[in-house]
Amino acid sequence: MAVDRRTVEVQLRALGDFHQWGTKKEVRHLPAVLNRGETIRAVTSGVYQGNTWLVTVTDQRILFLDKGMFYGVTQVELPLRQIDTISYKTGLLYGELRLATGSGKSIVKKIRKGEVAKISSLVSSLVRNAHSLTTQPKTPAASGDIASQLERLASLMERGVLTKEEFATQKARLLA
Repeated sequence: MAVDRRTVEVQLRALGDFHQWGTKKEVRHLPAVLNRGETIRAVTSGVYQGNTWLVTVTDQRILFLDKGMFYGVTQVELPLRQIDTISYKTGLLYGELRLATGSGKSIVKKIRKGEVAKISSLVSSLVRNAHSLTTQPKTPAASGDIASQLERLASLMERGVLTKEEFATQKARLLA
């Protein structure tokens, strides 16, 4: 499970400057919680559940880390395929990111204004890819199965996970 510290440092350097106010301990803890082959796509700090957390977006999940004041670590993760909707709003200096899953909502506040839109767009793209991978048929489907797959695709489009164009492409693939 643990990843080499140098691998994480290289990935973080490639991201450039990111907001890490109050989360240096969490950044140092990242190698212990990342999976081998997992790539960091964005990192920021924000207020989640009343505390300052490190928010790490990878190609597999969104990871929230809070090292605590003196000891212990709290970790929350949202696999990308479980995220249904993403939205954000900005204020004068900060913004907030809202993520909804089947089991509830997660709101991260006090993300730097310049980062919140970029992170929202990135997460949206990663979630769309994760959902499209799970909706692609793996074998030729029976006609009854095609109807259920079309219903599932329509549901994804209604929730905003798929665009109308992506829905049309997937529908054409199923009916071919």
